[in-house]
Amino acid sequence: MREDIWIQNKKLIKFYGDDMIHFLVNFQHILFLVIIAVAGRVGIMIDSVLTERKFRPWTKLGNVLHLILHYSILSQTDRPVLVFIVGALWQSILSLQLLGNHYTKPWNKIHAATEGNFFVWQILTTQDFSCPVWLQWFYGGLNFHYSHHLFPTLSREYFHITTPLIKELCHKHGLPFVQVGFFQCISEMVVNFKEVRKEFSKCGRGSVALMYT
Repeated sequence: MREDIWIQNKKLIKFYGDDMIHFLVNFQHILFLVIIAVAGRVGIMIDSVLTERKFRPWTKLGNVLHLILHYSILSQTDRPVLVFIVGALWQSILSLQLLGNHYTKPWNKIHAATEGNFFVWQILTTQDFSCPVWLQWFYGGLNFHYSHHLFPTLSREYFHITTPLIKELCHKHGLPFVQVGFFQCISEMVVNFKEVRKEFSKCGRGSVALMYT
């Protein structure tokens, strides 16, 4: 997964040759929080439309209903833009959670993942969010991210059942079962972005190299 506005892993550095991304890497450990807070909600909406592989009838219907719902809510207020921004900021928490489940985990070429053991690869490339039972509804079940990857067609209401089974299997076969808190995850993401920035500087390209050479 390659992002257009930051480099989230050292192995992805060779795929970036644009001068703008060279400049943004200088500040990516700070900018990513700001960008997600401001544009996380809109970004998810746009990405879901652009990357949808099959626009089935119910997918189109869902998009239409989504727009109608937004209009019906925002039309009831004198400050629709402000209401949307507040909602988008709230959504940014979920955006951070989704990215945090992956950005600090190992990366590899796609054939290495598809040719290897599916179960093992999903365990190694994601992690769960630890949160109180009363707060699990907020994440919509995606705090159980191992279950989300291993059983993508399973209803999320069952993830709290599958998660202990996955944890037991991981312990049995010596695999890591990682659960992190929200703020711990954010901290790890910041550290990861800083490490990528330093590694990028060693390539001798772009404005980042000027700061470290």
